[in-house]
Amino acid sequence: MQRFLSIALPLALAACAGELNSGPVVPIESPQPDVYIGDDGVIRDAALDPDTGEDADARLDEEPPEDLPDFVPAAPTMYRLTRAQYVNSVRDLLGDVEVPADLEDDTPLHGFVNVGASELTISPRAVEQYEAAAQALMAQVFAPDRRAAFTGCEDPNPECVRTFISTFGRRAWRRPLTVEELDVLADLQAQLAEDLLDRWQALQFTAAGLLQSPDFVFRVEHGEAAGAERRYSNYEMAARLSYLLWNSTPDDALLDAAERGELVTDAGVRAQAERLLADPRARATIRIYFGEYFNLSRLDALEKDRDLYPQMSPTLGPAMRGEIERVIDDLVFEQDADLRELMTTRTTFVTAELAALYNLPAVEPSAENEGFVKVELPDDGPRGGLMGMGGILALNAHNTVTSPTHRGKFIQNTLLCVDIPPPPPGVVTSLEEIPDDGPITTRAKLARHAEDPACVGCHRLMDPLGLALENFDAIGAWRTTENGFPIDASAEIGGMNFQGARELGELLRHQDSIGECLSRRLFRHASGRLEEPGQERTILELSRDFADDGHRFQALLLALVQSDGFRKVGVAE
Repeated sequence: MQRFLSIALPLALAACAGELNSGPVVPIESPQPDVYIGDDGVIRDAALDPDTGEDADARLDEEPPEDLPDFVPAAPTMYRLTRAQYVNSVRDLLGDVEVPADLEDDTPLHGFVNVGASELTISPRAVEQYEAAAQALMAQVFAPDRRAAFTGCEDPNPECVRTFISTFGRRAWRRPLTVEELDVLADLQAQLAEDLLDRWQALQFTAAGLLQSPDFVFRVEHGEAAGAERRYSNYEMAARLSYLLWNSTPDDALLDAAERGELVTDAGVRAQAERLLADPRARATIRIYFGEYFNLSRLDALEKDRDLYPQMSPTLGPAMRGEIERVIDDLVFEQDADLRELMTTRTTFVTAELAALYNLPAVEPSAENEGFVKVELPDDGPRGGLMGMGGILALNAHNTVTSPTHRGKFIQNTLLCVDIPPPPPGVVTSLEEIPDDGPITTRAKLARHAEDPACVGCHRLMDPLGLALENFDAIGAWRTTENGFPIDASAEIGGMNFQGARELGELLRHQDSIGECLSRRLFRHASGRLEEPGQERTILELSRDFADDGHRFQALLLALVQSDGFRKVGVAE
């Protein structure tokens, strides 16, 4: 089943772009597919070069092609902490505190809130919210029964105040305070103590000021000279590592490594990254990453027509999200396995509600695993891999009916990194508006829709992939008929025939572009910006390293943090 879904992409995308008249659609460059169709229409093994007949896999070890731009590091920037990062950071700094919920919402850009946090400014209202939050947080840790333990001061005398500001400031600002900064803050506390006649309250307000500073609310990066190049400094690397792998502020061990100058070396970066990955916080962070990647937060408020789908309940969507998260966690951390197995795995995690939806034997979950039970899907069953999971099927369907187009677009956009433009203005996109002589199948409606020349180019990239999933209804339950007609789940792209979720999963499992797309999306998330031509070389190198390391996601993370794209920085614009 080592067949490539998008072997027809160049022609189809060209047709799509031309028919939509919306500018060219450029397919993402990716490693050679497993098979290809020659000019004579013959399917050939991509392991052999079409011109030389040599082993094409050896090409993966060569340097990037000469026409790929040289690596150009991105300019330094400021990254506002996301809501999750803010919450995690203050709890790591302050301990058990109640974090105010009244904070500005994150805005995802290009799929990730990290990108939005680096490209968008904060509003005046958000500034007020940060101020109020800092005051509320400090009021908790400066309560009479907590302040001595928090500050290390039985009495806030000038010497102890200065020590506390230096120690807490280093953690809060993720770097040592300069002598000038320390002097200013110590003088502020002294002046407030004189004005308020309360040295504890003065220190509380001073500490609150540390949490209102841009040095806490933002990750501020400048870089430093390193010969003819520029790199992120030791302390900037500490923050880059901790927020990538823990979604929180660096701990003392990471800051100590920065102080020793270890985070500008390959060995030092790798050692700390391995330590962070071994911590349970890394699991939660990777869960958040894939939640954004697959847009799983929408499952928390999943809605379907309850007259048509009586299985729908307030807990079903979150259960679907939990299934996907646990399968990924199992592959990444428990097995440290090839992440492409996500496309075909027979192992999943279900609640009693999901087991019923999947027609599996009843399960008896315990409270310790939050209601989930690890199960093996039947060998002769129709489900398998990501595209057989209810969450992905339900997210990419309408409230009442399925949508092969949405499901196919998810595969192309999210899994293969192929950008497909929106339909041109004036084109009818609702299948319900397509005239028919009575009940027909979605496949038949799509065939009529594709008769429009403005639609066929893009739809032939998406619809066949989604039609292979038509045996699953809009909530992800199995069905064999639609409107009284037997469902045909067969599909064809570029001469490749497949049927059903399991065969589709096998096709996806063996696509090099899956690994390239995973590398690209992770680089975008870690960089907090949309990749530029100057970073394409790094992305290609990451993709090759990912393949060489058996497509293990932890290995990809370690390769990323040691790459030029993560460690080198350009000149401020």
